Amino acid sequence: MKTKATLLIGTALIATFSCNTKNYTEQDRTLATQNLENYVDSVKNIVAMGPRHDWNRIENRFDSLENRAEKIYNDLEVEDNTLEMAEEEFEMIIENAKRDEENFERTAEMHMKNLNTWWETNFKNDGRNVKITTDNMDAETKESWNWLEANMEKLGDNIKNSYNRFKDDISKI
Repeated sequence: MKTKATLLIGTALIATFSCNTKNYTEQDRTLATQNLENYVDSVKNIVAMGPRHDWNRIENRFDSLENRAEKIYNDLEVEDNTLEMAEEEFEMIIENAKRDEENFERTAEMHMKNLNTWWETNFKNDGRNVKITTDNMDAETKESWNWLEANMEKLGDNIKNSYNRFKDDISKI
C-alpha cells in the first residue's frame, strides 16, 4: 500500500512537472522573432524592386512565421509588442505595394491605350505604305512606346500581349 501511494504521488509529480515544462527556449523566441523581422525587411526590399508579386505566397509565408512566433511567445508566456509591430509594418508594406501595383497597371493600360488610339487614328486601315518608327510618332505616343519598352519585364501578361501584337502590326507595314 505504501508503495502504491509512493507511485501515485511520484506519477502526479512527474505529470505536474511535465505540464509546466516549456516546449521552447528563449533562443527559440529570439530566432522566431528575428525570422519574422527579417522576412518583413525582405518583403520591403522585394516590393521596392517592381510592382508585380505573388501576394498569396508572400502573405502565407508571413502568416506561417507569425504563427510560429506566437506559439513560442504563448508557450513562454512572453508579452511584448514585437509581433504586433512586425505585423503592422508588414500590412503597411503590403497595402502600399498593392496600391503601387494598381497604379502601375493603370499607367500601363493608359500607355497601351494611347498607342492603340494613335494606331487606329493614323495608320490601321489607311493603306499607307509608310515604315513606322518612333521618329514619325508624336511626342505623347513616343513617350508611351518608350515607357512600355522600359517596363516590359514588369508588365502583366494582358498588356504585354497587347504591346507585342501592336509591335507585330507595325512591323507588317
